[in-house]
Amino acid sequence: MNDWKAQAGCRNLDPALFRTSDDRKKQTRALAVCSHCPVAGPCLEEALSDPTGAPGRIAGGTTPGQRAHIGAVRGRARDRLTKPRVAAAYRDLWEGHTAASADPARKSAARHLMQDQHAVRSLGESRVVEETVRCAGPVLRFAVAEGDRDAVGQILRGLSVEHQSALLVEFAGALGVVDMAGTGWQQ
Repeated sequence: MNDWKAQAGCRNLDPALFRTSDDRKKQTRALAVCSHCPVAGPCLEEALSDPTGAPGRIAGGTTPGQRAHIGAVRGRARDRLTKPRVAAAYRDLWEGHTAASADPARKSAARHLMQDQHAVRSLGESRVVEETVRCAGPVLRFAVAEGDRDAVGQILRGLSVEHQSALLVEFAGALGVVDMAGTGWQQ
């Protein structure tokens, strides 16, 4: 048993409560327990890394369908981090800049945007932004540590304004920095 499981809010509850079913009341109670759980994060990460996807149960405050969306959002975010043209096209589409194009990167970005819109309906926009930031954060930290200004700029240019703001806030918090001004890492 992992150390964090000893602190789980569900440790003394009937596991049947966390099995998904058509009973909305039961699902709402399970999600309520998770919403106050101090270890919902590690629980979610374990459920996401579970090869079977933790089918049929509430884990980390999410349903199996929501975890599928989270995994897909993270995968698309990692894809955009490695493909700058797709990232730039995605950012433009996210911010409402539309133009017809036969560019494969733009078509890929359009697919990403459509899939992320489905995820927004399931998870909420703030959660989609949070998952994108979770993927971009380590890459940004590495680029800053290496002093690679071009990589930092590329990462930030490929993100929508909402994603950039959330990433910089998360990054500043991780470093204990309140104000990023004067750090030399502006766009």
